[in-house]
Amino acid sequence: MSFVTGNGSGEAASSGEPASSGEPAETYRACTNEALVQGMTQIYALEQSLRRQLMALVAEYDRRGAWKEDGVTSMVDWLVARLAMTRANARAIAEVSRVLPGLPVLAAAFEAGELSFDQLRPLAAVATPDNEAALAAEAPGWSAQQCEAVGRHARRVSDAEARRRHNARYLRIWHDDDDRTLHLWGQLPEEQGAVVAAEIFRLADQAPADPETGAFAPFDRRCADALVGICSARLAEDTDPDRATIVVHVDAAVLAGGDGAAELEGGSDLSARTVRRLACDSRLQMLVERTDGAAIGLGRTTRTVPPWLLRQLRRRDRGCRFPGCGRARWLHAHHIEHWAHGGSTDPPNLVLLCTTHHRLLHEGRWQIRGSPMRELRFVSPTNKVLTSRPGPLDSDVRMRFFDLPDTG
Repeated sequence: MSFVTGNGSGEAASSGEPASSGEPAETYRACTNEALVQGMTQIYALEQSLRRQLMALVAEYDRRGAWKEDGVTSMVDWLVARLAMTRANARAIAEVSRVLPGLPVLAAAFEAGELSFDQLRPLAAVATPDNEAALAAEAPGWSAQQCEAVGRHARRVSDAEARRRHNARYLRIWHDDDDRTLHLWGQLPEEQGAVVAAEIFRLADQAPADPETGAFAPFDRRCADALVGICSARLAEDTDPDRATIVVHVDAAVLAGGDGAAELEGGSDLSARTVRRLACDSRLQMLVERTDGAAIGLGRTTRTVPPWLLRQLRRRDRGCRFPGCGRARWLHAHHIEHWAHGGSTDPPNLVLLCTTHHRLLHEGRWQIRGSPMRELRFVSPTNKVLTSRPGPLDSDVRMRFFDLPDTG
């Protein structure tokens, strides 16, 4: 069979021979667009027909239980071992192969290439001898997603299946000591997963763009930020300092703006800028240590910005003060002049920032200048300046367009 042609007919350019004997990519360069489309559709239809024959063989082999002779425990395992399939693909083929002999109309449509396997699989799970003819007539015009929707709508979840899904929930958390990262992996039943996904996706969609480039972080990165924000808010709401405490061991020089060591309890090291961001608005417990690590004194636990002051800041700022942001959740009180450098914990020296822009000022090396009572200026590492209010009308523009006297 050849689909190489110059006229879109699907026939060979001459004598039924390919136009080139080289690699397929080289051969197909001689094809018209129409010939390429015809080739792809016909080969895909042929693939479905061949898969139907494969599934007939799988069904008979499975019926005999012949896979046991190879020491595996299921037809799915046999397909994974012998045909190098993924487990998901092997499971799909085994499941459909078992029911297809009882659905001859759908099987015929599949073998004729009228249905793709992605269309067939959800339909086979809900088809019966009574409705398969209607499905075989209608489904070729549906997308794979529409077939999935039909399958979901027709399925009924038993109480036992609902319990199984609920009991299968889990969340695994482990540290990568080499990469200094925390890994999360788990699953939830659909109704719980929908709640988690809805909140994380909503917050990820609201994440601001980079103020210099205007580009948004990748969506999965914004989802990670949203999860951290949710957990941070829950910790901040806990009035018990022993429960809601993340312990960081840090050299005093770091808090004063210098260099030194800092690490989470458990051994993961942190950058100095990250520690100074965390210290902006957090409970601090000062533990004085000798150079050999022995504790020689313990200070009292204090909150840098007490709740009564935070309420005043929320009323004044009404959200994140970074230009164009205004996010009203998960706000941090940032010291314009760091408290370690003598900055006071008073409203004139405090400004509310969201998690993203608070990190931008510390790890992103931005600076903040001015007064939260009047005008704030945010300066990027490349000296781009964003202000919290629009710029005034220049005198020359005022005179040129309005013929008004220069007011100075």
